[in-house]
Amino acid sequence: MKCSRYLIHIALLEALTLFFFSAITAGDIWAEETPKELVIGYQAVPNPQTVVKEMGWHEKELGIPIKWVKYDSGRHVNKALASGSVDIGLVGTSPTAAAISQGIPIEVIWIHDIIGDSEALAVRKDSGIDQIKNLVGKVAAAPFGSTTHYHLMLSLKLANIKSSEVKIINLEPPEMPAAWNRGDIDAAFVWEPTLSKLLEQDGKVLFSSRQLVERGFPTADLCVVRKEFATKYPSVVIQYLKNLDRAVHFYRSQPEEAAAAVARQLGLSPEQAARQMKGLIFATAEEQLSGKYVGDMQLHFGLYTLLKDTADFLEKAKQIEYSPPWPIFMRAVSASYVQKIMPQKRGLAAPRTQAE
Repeated sequence: MKCSRYLIHIALLEALTLFFFSAITAGDIWAEETPKELVIGYQAVPNPQTVVKEMGWHEKELGIPIKWVKYDSGRHVNKALASGSVDIGLVGTSPTAAAISQGIPIEVIWIHDIIGDSEALAVRKDSGIDQIKNLVGKVAAAPFGSTTHYHLMLSLKLANIKSSEVKIINLEPPEMPAAWNRGDIDAAFVWEPTLSKLLEQDGKVLFSSRQLVERGFPTADLCVVRKEFATKYPSVVIQYLKNLDRAVHFYRSQPEEAAAAVARQLGLSPEQAARQMKGLIFATAEEQLSGKYVGDMQLHFGLYTLLKDTADFLEKAKQIEYSPPWPIFMRAVSASYVQKIMPQKRGLAAPRTQAE
């Protein structure tokens, strides 16, 4: 009888233990809520995010409604992030540095692309501008607060030209072709696909961002997320980055298909899309953590150091009021989400094609 009671007690104990650990596991799963939707602030850039958008991977893998909102430049994405109307957005290094300096609660979690020849200073062939010193007395356009605005100001400084010697006006990329045709501007520092439109309309490249990267001043398009959203929905953020990493590998293994996806999104020919994509450097998750391509773009020390340096320059150029101390930038850059996708990466299936 005692033996029977003992066995019953053991069985009950095992059942309670199983229930206890099951509750813990379920609690971990249930602890994270599911957002009603994910709002993505994107820009027309020929990079892997555009591939993801065309292929519908976020919609398929996240299993929640996705709302894509298009913006012309990073400063507009910043405003949307600050207001909470966008959850995740694409923002260049310069506006990201400005956002952090202004106290907008964001985290930098991914490098969409490192900018090379896809951003350049285009000049009219009949403008008489053959070198940067010829910009003196001319009208140059750039989206204020953007990476190209930063590089325009920086290039003038490196050439010992005061910004007051050039009439610099604020134009968003969609506004530039019309201003160019009217003869309102002599030069424009802008990204693809607007850059190609200006070159097709009797323009030429004076120099590209790649040349400034080679001089130690890189820029990039970054993935930033509202801290509140990332804290509340970390699984969504991790899957979001898995899709971006998948798109980089897709571009490496199937460049023609990736270019075709970008072409459909941006209204380009596949050949144009492929050419424009070559002007950017795309890094996988492993490469972002190691800083393989451009050491200063590493998703850790190098990136927040670059953002701090950028903020210092913007402060001196009176583009922002104050560049905070480096720990502020360190806390705004998080490699933790990329690190969490690493163990699962080896088991990921090959990218599906559009037909699938």
